[in-house]
Amino acid sequence: MAEQLTDPNEVLFRQIHPSNFKDGRPASDRFRPQPSDHGKMSVDRAALTSANASHALYSSSGNLSAAVFGVSVEEFLEESLICLSDPLIATAGQPANPAHALVDYTSFEERKWKNISKRLCIKAIERGQLHPPDED
Repeated sequence: MAEQLTDPNEVLFRQIHPSNFKDGRPASDRFRPQPSDHGKMSVDRAALTSANASHALYSSSGNLSAAVFGVSVEEFLEESLICLSDPLIATAGQPANPAHALVDYTSFEERKWKNISKRLCIKAIERGQLHPPDED
């Protein structure tokens, strides 16, 4: 069973696809599960990896990421979202990712995800782009 993340200060990294990254800002829909995610959004744990290493591992499988942003466990908890450790083992098409975790949205109706993701996106933007380093 997945272990709940409890360190409120731990930041969880979210990859932002280039088509969802405009003028240095991520689209808010990147902070909610996508249809194929079954209500659980993938993130990587700052306690186990860096934003740079998270980006490199994600990109090594052919995935596209223009930037990495982060939201803390506490910020997810403020939205009543539970964060769970979910390390991935290596498969033929994917390298192992011991830092992988999930943010569980399943306790909410899907129609509520949009407003939650908007608030989380604002927090991520306030924290700033974590990879590549923001040039400002």
